[in-house]
Amino acid sequence: MRIFSFFLLFILLGSPKLAFSIGTYAAGDKLTVHASAGLILRETAAPTGTKILTVDYGSLLTVQAEGLKKTPHAVTVFPGFTIKGFWVKVKTTTGKVGFVFDGYLSKYKTPSSLPNGDDPNANDADAHTIQERYLQMHSPRKGARVDLPKGETRYDRYKVAYANGAEVEVDMGEGGSAYTVRFNKGMTIEEAYLIGKAMWMEDAENIKSTISKGVISLLSGDELWAMEVSVKAGIVHLVMQHAD
Repeated sequence: MRIFSFFLLFILLGSPKLAFSIGTYAAGDKLTVHASAGLILRETAAPTGTKILTVDYGSLLTVQAEGLKKTPHAVTVFPGFTIKGFWVKVKTTTGKVGFVFDGYLSKYKTPSSLPNGDDPNANDADAHTIQERYLQMHSPRKGARVDLPKGETRYDRYKVAYANGAEVEVDMGEGGSAYTVRFNKGMTIEEAYLIGKAMWMEDAENIKSTISKGVISLLSGDELWAMEVSVKAGIVHLVMQHAD
């Protein structure tokens, strides 16, 4: 049994296809930092490694081939929810080389990359919500928006598809609004959590964070802002709601 356990551990840590919090990536890929307080670049692949510098939120890092995804690490975000990943060797845009925790990296850009805040006129006139503009920053739209049935108390309800397979559904009306993002394949629930929290809950106070049966839920203290992340049929769903 002990030999089998060591063999299984070797397979898990040595497999080039292994990915915990972030999807698969390779040497040369450029990944974005999604840690709100920045990500520490260290000389060695360990939390005790000497600090080189803190890489700012939204910065790009280039993955290096040496030491690629061999040393596991984990960070507990709140009780019950832990981001698992690996230490990976990267290079900053200024040429500094070191190791960072990949659980806070993503091929997706941060919501802060959107120009001029959430002004829908600052990007594409057809992208009316911040969710649409964010998805369109990563992939072009696929066809025109599709209007959906709506009740008397709803002002607007529609969905928009994107070439990479992502989709957003918008539902606005009396009492509040809801925005559902269905990401393209390869997005992880941890990445969606970091993106959604930065996009939707940034100004919310006294946030209550819970996880139950794989569903992550966030609710502001005044109960006006809410967010939920889940996986359905292999696709990550990010639901953002606001009550009027």
